[in-house]
Amino acid sequence: MYRIAAIGGDGIGPEIIAEGKKVLDAAGERFGFDIEWSDFDLGADRYLRSGELVTERDFKELGKYRAIYFGAIGDERVKPGILEKGILLNLRFHFDQYINLRPIRLLEGVPTPLAGKGPQDIDFVVVRENTEDFYVGIGSRFKGHQKIDLEVLRDLYFVKFGLDIESDAEEIAYQIGVVTREGARRVIDYAFALAKKRRNKLT
Repeated sequence: MYRIAAIGGDGIGPEIIAEGKKVLDAAGERFGFDIEWSDFDLGADRYLRSGELVTERDFKELGKYRAIYFGAIGDERVKPGILEKGILLNLRFHFDQYINLRPIRLLEGVPTPLAGKGPQDIDFVVVRENTEDFYVGIGSRFKGHQKIDLEVLRDLYFVKFGLDIESDAEEIAYQIGVVTREGARRVIDYAFALAKKRRNKLT
């Protein structure tokens, strides 16, 4: 029995999660495993109702599960960045989900716009760092003059940036990335280990 937490989230998220559960349950019937689902109410509706994003109670409860099946985050009723940083990035940072793993595989019978390519040609995995660089969530836009202190607190480090910008431009946008040697090393190690298991080939 696998116990999995499910977060439908916003927009098409709940619909995707509902259909995905059917697929996973059907796979369980075929391959001999059961899933016990637990749904968590995280997203725009709860935020608009209560002002809560992710609480310590949520982290504690979600930490009891081996996996979290996540739908989508983002709602036009909420200013961009609030839900994404407050829920999605907070979950990534709290559980240190530093690998963004994206398998790409062409299935038999599925058409592709790439001429003459079949399942034997398209089977690779993209490994991306998931908690650093621009994911730290430091960015904004403004007009005229801005003086602000920006802070990033992680288990690995604490960084504080002091910005003092003055411009005659109509508007300025900025995004600050942070990369640590430890953060880079662990995702590179993961990618090489995965490549070794697959075909001994890494790009």
